Amino acid sequence: MTKINNDNWTLCHECGGPAILPPTPVGGVACCSRCGAELARHRSGGLERPLALAVSGLVVYLIALFHPLLLMKLGGRTLGNTLWDGVAAMQREGMSDLAVLVFLTSMLFPLIWLVGLTYVLLPLHLGRRPWKGVLVLRVAQTVNSWSMVGIFMLGLFVAYVKLASMAGMAPGIALFALFVLLIVVAATRAAFDPHQVWQRLAPHAPPVPQARSDAATWIQCHVCGLIARPEEAHGQPCPRCGAGRHFRKPDSRNRTWALLWAATILYIPANLYPVMTVIRMGRGQPDTILSGVKHLIEGGMWLLALVVFVASIVAPVMKIVVLMFLLVTVGNRSTTRCRDRIALYRVLEVFGHWSMVDVFLVSILTALVDFGVLAQIKPGIGASYFAAVVVLTLLATHVFDPRLIWDPLNESKHEHS
Repeated sequence: MTKINNDNWTLCHECGGPAILPPTPVGGVACCSRCGAELARHRSGGLERPLALAVSGLVVYLIALFHPLLLMKLGGRTLGNTLWDGVAAMQREGMSDLAVLVFLTSMLFPLIWLVGLTYVLLPLHLGRRPWKGVLVLRVAQTVNSWSMVGIFMLGLFVAYVKLASMAGMAPGIALFALFVLLIVVAATRAAFDPHQVWQRLAPHAPPVPQARSDAATWIQCHVCGLIARPEEAHGQPCPRCGAGRHFRKPDSRNRTWALLWAATILYIPANLYPVMTVIRMGRGQPDTILSGVKHLIEGGMWLLALVVFVASIVAPVMKIVVLMFLLVTVGNRSTTRCRDRIALYRVLEVFGHWSMVDVFLVSILTALVDFGVLAQIKPGIGASYFAAVVVLTLLATHVFDPRLIWDPLNESKHEHS
């Protein structure tokens, strides 16, 4: 039996079980033997690779920020839209909630992630610890999950195809820059090793349990991964990053239920009210999400209609139904098919953000199509309801503690041992 020491053991963040990490080659991944979650990845390049990628991302971001994304020609006039224009258009139309949401997810959060990594990694690379580096890294990691450059790119693609039949369309410099930024951000996330950075930023050696059964009751920080004994950690802030620590997320079931019921109620007006109105020559017909999909099908854009249908109709319903199913099984203390249920939860984590494509699409079209009496696109109140549904389901996924799925199985094994 492998002896447990400071360097080779951890707690799984999805099932809560202790795991001994085997030696892994460069590029290798250590996964939990029980639930299959990724526990550790041996990344090459140290701090240099994510630092170089983060700096490159900042340069590309500045290019994308101040140049047009798309160019539209109609009636002898040419209009272009930048990242800022979508936010300004929502604010101008009295949709401040959408303006704030688009600004945060497509502009501010990606910037905080790149600036935060650069601020932390550059001094560490030079052998120094950055001032308030722990706080900066904690904030950067928190907002990273809400950074949605990829979904914004999908919204641009949908807008380009949708408007191509109305007027002449051309890509702008920022569109190419944003595509490069998407690749750089993905590469930065893949190269960034949070465990290695936290250890350099604030070294802490976790205590060593006497046995794996003892380690199963210990507490792991959700932010920096520091492990501590339950009597030392419960209700106390993490000594490394300052985050609150709990054996399980506080009141996870009740908070998830509340968020899901709120999302379910708001999903009704989100589909009944128009999300936008296309006005041509002073006349326009409001479009709901479903009627917009129908018009795409009538225009022969089947693939685009499928993308919008899945992202805007199937995905929100799937998130609500799957989370409710998980909550019911957790409440019933089910011990069956735990691994399948945790796989469903992972699907929500990966694809839950894609429903934002409709929100981004409305902001892009409103900013780009503003030709006075010739053509205009106005946002509708349905877009605000739909954005609220997306945010609530994302929060519900974050609040739900997947380790609750495995707790009944752990208790059952403990009773029979």
